[in-house]
Amino acid sequence: MNRGTANLVDAGKWLASGPGSGLSALFFAMARARHAPAVHPRGVTFSARLTVSVRTPLIAQGNYLATVRLSKGAGTPKRWPDVLGLALRFHSFDTAEPCDFLFSSAGDGQWTRWLPVPAGDWSAASYGTLAPYESAGLWWWLMLRPSGPSVGHASIQELGHAAPPGFALRISGESADSHQIGELSLHKHLAETGLVFDPALNHPPQQSRRRTGCASCRERAYTGSRRGRNAPSPPGAEPHLRDAAPYLYTNPRTERSVEPKET
Repeated sequence: MNRGTANLVDAGKWLASGPGSGLSALFFAMARARHAPAVHPRGVTFSARLTVSVRTPLIAQGNYLATVRLSKGAGTPKRWPDVLGLALRFHSFDTAEPCDFLFSSAGDGQWTRWLPVPAGDWSAASYGTLAPYESAGLWWWLMLRPSGPSVGHASIQELGHAAPPGFALRISGESADSHQIGELSLHKHLAETGLVFDPALNHPPQQSRRRTGCASCRERAYTGSRRGRNAPSPPGAEPHLRDAAPYLYTNPRTERSVEPKET
């Protein structure tokens, strides 16, 4: 870890233990008032396909049927700019458990990739995981860059007939130099089912969110939001959140389709 990154992590830890300690209560109140998640309260859900074409430390190579939800962080009306969000769910080859990744419109530089950035067009934003994941002692960020023609808006209501057709999936390490590892394509617009995406509960096996101050603050916010809408807490406190329908995936090691067990 370089000195600059270490300083940023130290600042995040201070936020998590000091001002960040009030995040849980704040997000509890917001979720209770909205009867929905505290942030990204409304969205549009799509069936999707995730193709990972090369070996990566976070997602196994293969083709996955997935679910994607596009949403606006603050829930601004109509085409107003907002921090745009993309939530991705698929199932791990190894456990058939759901894996969730949350992306927000953000920068893609060494420091700006940590920060959410408002955007006014679903197709003009770059999306990132903000906090890194850790695998084999190294830090990794995932990013999505829209592909295809511009939709020209940041409206939730218009997504049903004018959504980005797909995204290039990219990965970067500590240097912020990214390379493409796959593609995410959106398919059918789905009816809202109340599906909740939470990477603190559902993350790839043997990988975890890096315990930076940023990640700690985010997990405090998730906790408050869960409690505010009376949603399950992480394993060990209450039963695991199991709200995903099973999806088929293709395991490249066996070249056969597998359906996760229902729970």
